[in-house]
Amino acid sequence: MGSVNIPGDLLQNCVTGRKYYGVFPSCFYTRSPVVWGLVVGTFGIGAIIGAVLSNPIIDKRGYKFTMTWFALLNVGGALLLSLATKIPQFIIGRLLVGVAAGAANNALAVYVSDISTPRGRNILSGTLQFATNFGIMVDNACALGLTRPPRWRVLMSLTGVLGLINFVLFPFAPESPKWLIKHDRRDEAHAALTRLRKGANIEHEFNDIIESDQLNRQRTTDVNVMQVLRGQTPDNLRHQLMCVSALMFFQQLCGINAVIFYSTQIINKSTKANPANMPTLAQILAFLISVAALVFTFFGMLLAAFIGRRILLIFSHLTMAIFASMLVLGSVKNLTGLVVVMVFLFNAFFNLGVGPIPWAAASEMTPMYAMTAMSAVGTGIGYLFTFGIGVFFPAANNWWKNYTFFFFMGFNLGAALFVYLFVPETKDRRIEDTVRLHSCGIHFVVGKKWRLSAVEEKADLAGQMADDDLLDATDSMA
Repeated sequence: MGSVNIPGDLLQNCVTGRKYYGVFPSCFYTRSPVVWGLVVGTFGIGAIIGAVLSNPIIDKRGYKFTMTWFALLNVGGALLLSLATKIPQFIIGRLLVGVAAGAANNALAVYVSDISTPRGRNILSGTLQFATNFGIMVDNACALGLTRPPRWRVLMSLTGVLGLINFVLFPFAPESPKWLIKHDRRDEAHAALTRLRKGANIEHEFNDIIESDQLNRQRTTDVNVMQVLRGQTPDNLRHQLMCVSALMFFQQLCGINAVIFYSTQIINKSTKANPANMPTLAQILAFLISVAALVFTFFGMLLAAFIGRRILLIFSHLTMAIFASMLVLGSVKNLTGLVVVMVFLFNAFFNLGVGPIPWAAASEMTPMYAMTAMSAVGTGIGYLFTFGIGVFFPAANNWWKNYTFFFFMGFNLGAALFVYLFVPETKDRRIEDTVRLHSCGIHFVVGKKWRLSAVEEKADLAGQMADDDLLDATDSMA
């Protein structure tokens, strides 16, 4: 909630005219695309702050505590957004909502990995992107009826309602068993794992978590973000750091935020519709695009479980490069239908792979002691470039006109090559095994054979047994 995509023309350009409802203006008129870009991009700066701040809090207080209390920032942000009379107030509101989002994304990405079995993680790793797209879809649906002034203020307040719901409900969720064991709370960890694997035999998995924790304790304590960046970790995590950083970099530079933040303006420009006649065709199409994004995210979660991450990432980036080039063609030739279809496909194929997979990279390639720090690095990089795209895309679009998406086409081609050369496959693999295989400095993964030692095979068998026990329990319950 609180997205400025659909109400963007109204808020920035006052397309319905500038009016006052008491002390509250109907819009914030600004001629500068950089100023409006700052309004949009400040969310990313807030998310960076949230990701960095949440890292030590997660390590000390846990995932439940972090996601519960940071949710309250949504309430403060919603109050500023819905009651703003000046652009600076609106910007601060976006900043607070961004802090809450950054903390939640950092915590949730690792939390989902922690509570999943290796096989279950194949699908559940896409949960974060699926939830994000569900939120965008609901926000766009609400925006269709709440865009006109002063109703857009109600739209902005809804993010506070969701924050309160999270604050009330998340304390009832189970804490990560791995985090509990790391903090010597084994009884609570056993209870949490029993709750998560309801009806399944958890002893193999529980003992495996304890053994992994004991091994980590012998080698190190938790590391922070700066230690990860400086390479001051017991395992050589430079390759993982490069992969996590690059995947999040390419996720943002692929051009998706230009579509998410500005699809309404892009389509309005092509259709030449009057933006004051709301809801416009562009706004309706933005909602339909968000519905398709949710559907494609679900299919992407299933495909990642069957064909793996590498192939899906490469396919996703290559198709986005094609659609970006066709979007340029449609814009140059003034082919409205082609522009609309390419925006639709660009967003949809992003959500097949490029959307969900990078968020899970840190939690699937990094040892437990560095997981939250690595996730914070990835989240920070992602939102840094979210800010950059949000701020500079309007100006870049003014400079390069219809050729802007050639820029994103090049980044998608570079991303596909990077994934092919460097990103390891993590499908069906335990985190500990991935760490052992790839903690050897930066290297090519093309043609690298996957082998397990006898000890690793035993540990892998324990993970498979946990999956099988869970499936058996599910079948018996059905």
